[in-house]
Amino acid sequence: MGRTDEKRKGERRTTLGAAMHQDVREMLFRFAESAEGHDGRSALVRRAIRVAMRASTLETRVLGSHRVYDELRVVAVAWAHFRAERLARILEIDREDARDLGRIQDWEDRLLGVTGHWTVESKRCATKHETACPYADLAASDTRICTDLVHALETETFTKLVPGYRLVPLGRLLSRGDGVCEFRHELGATASVEHERERDVNASK
Repeated sequence: MGRTDEKRKGERRTTLGAAMHQDVREMLFRFAESAEGHDGRSALVRRAIRVAMRASTLETRVLGSHRVYDELRVVAVAWAHFRAERLARILEIDREDARDLGRIQDWEDRLLGVTGHWTVESKRCATKHETACPYADLAASDTRICTDLVHALETETFTKLVPGYRLVPLGRLLSRGDGVCEFRHELGATASVEHERERDVNASK
C-alpha cells in the first residue's frame, strides 16, 4: 500500500473520530438539557462536573499542565453554541430584554444547583448575585474556572442571541471568598450608565 493510500485512510479515521466526538458531545448536551427539573439526572450532571473540575485542578497542581482545563473550555463553548437558540426558543426569550435573557442563566443555575437572586432588573442591564455554588470549593484552587471558562460559557451563549451583548468580567466570586458571584449582563453602549443609575435607586430604597 502506497503512502497516498495510507494518508487517505488516516484522514478518514481522523474525520470519523471527529464526527464521533461531536456526536458524543451532542448526546451529553441533550442529556444535560433533559436533566433540568429531574432530580436524578441533574444529580448526575452535577457529579460529572465536579469530577471534571477535580481532574482539571489536580492536573494543574500536580503536573503544571492544563490539557483537561483546555478541553473543558472547548466543551463549554460548544455547549453554549448548542444551547443558545434552543433555550431561547423553549423559554420564549425576549432578546431585547437583559433580564429576560437572564432566564437562561436561571435555567442553568437550577440545573447545576446554584442559587441566587437578581439585584438589578431592566431591559438594558441586569445583575444576578449567586449566593451558593456547589463548585466554589473546587474553583477556589483555580479561579480561571470562573473568570475564564464560566465567563466564556455565558458570553458565547448570549452573544449568539444578541451580538451587542456584554458580560462584565467577573470580579466578585464565591471561589475567592466573596459573599456572592456577581454576573452583570449588559445590552448596548448605554447599559453601564443605566446599570449604575438603577443600582443607586435600589440602594436609596
